[in-house]
Amino acid sequence: MSLEAWALAALQSLPVYKEDVGSAEKPAQLRMIARAVVEAAKETRGWPLSRKELIAADISMLTNETHASLRIHRNECNLQKRECDGGRAISLFQLHAGALSSPQIWPQLGFMTFESTKLSAAEASRVLTRSYRYCASKGQPASSISIALMYTATAGRGCKLESWAGWKPRLDVYERVLRVPVPKEAVAQADSPPRVD
Repeated sequence: MSLEAWALAALQSLPVYKEDVGSAEKPAQLRMIARAVVEAAKETRGWPLSRKELIAADISMLTNETHASLRIHRNECNLQKRECDGGRAISLFQLHAGALSSPQIWPQLGFMTFESTKLSAAEASRVLTRSYRYCASKGQPASSISIALMYTATAGRGCKLESWAGWKPRLDVYERVLRVPVPKEAVAQADSPPRVD
């Protein structure tokens, strides 16, 4: 299975942010994000579930935080509207410098380049892995509940579902993304022998 083709299909299955509808930049941005989250997931250490589940968690996080907005991806936050948490958050994943995200890496996350997007995805994957493992250490079984708890911990609310309702839309997107089928072209390419010229 081509994880990158699946990640792109998953991103394309989600609604396009209203400002981005019809943008000529959007397809290239989604391809960049798909490649970045897949490469970041492959490099992440300690995630106890499948790479596909980590990619789904990343896609859910960025979807709920920024809807993969081109403008936010370029770090063009409207601070008067309190976007990007009033300037305290950066990247498609809205990462904060501080306890969860590395202050040394944080300034490098706000650019619409592949390198910055991959670094943001890697940092999001690291934060999600840390939160998942933290809640799992509290005795939570591996299930949809553990994914929901991961999101509450990532939001700084501990491992208690009642402490933050924001886990609900994140879990919804996570589960919806996991149901996206692998594109037929990717399956056909994976099944065919390599071409010899």
